[in-house]
Amino acid sequence: MAYEFSKIEVLIADSQPMVVDLIRATMRLLGVPPENLHSFYDGASALTSFKKVNHDLIIVDWELQDIKGLEFIKAIRSNPVNPYVPVIFTTALTTAKRVGEARDSGITEFLAKPFTARTLAERIEVIVERPRQFVLAPDYRGPDRRRKTGADYTGPERRGAQKD
Repeated sequence: MAYEFSKIEVLIADSQPMVVDLIRATMRLLGVPPENLHSFYDGASALTSFKKVNHDLIIVDWELQDIKGLEFIKAIRSNPVNPYVPVIFTTALTTAKRVGEARDSGITEFLAKPFTARTLAERIEVIVERPRQFVLAPDYRGPDRRRKTGADYTGPERRGAQKD
């Protein structure tokens, strides 16, 4: 990755200090200065920071001390301050239901725990190199979940034509 990360602001919200330390260390290796890393173990403090600082990236866990990560993401996506910020969602419980709930809440990328610094850096690289268009719909607010658009697409919905 050959990007300039020295000016980005990163919000980290995870109830596990070791995970926060890993994320902070990875971000430092990418060039983010320590004063631009805003770390929290609870959702309320993280939301307060979100409302005060214009973050460029958010990394949040499913299980925060006071609120669920899904509630946190929904609060971000519904807030007019910075609803378009990329969000990497982390969790150790990666059932299909949970991944779907996270995706439907408006996350940008999903990262299963345990993860390595390399895996985190790869997710950030995806966000930087292939940013997704943001969707504002009545029942969804977040990045476009389609990874690619095919030339052979003919229907109004991504998974096929509507059924009568």
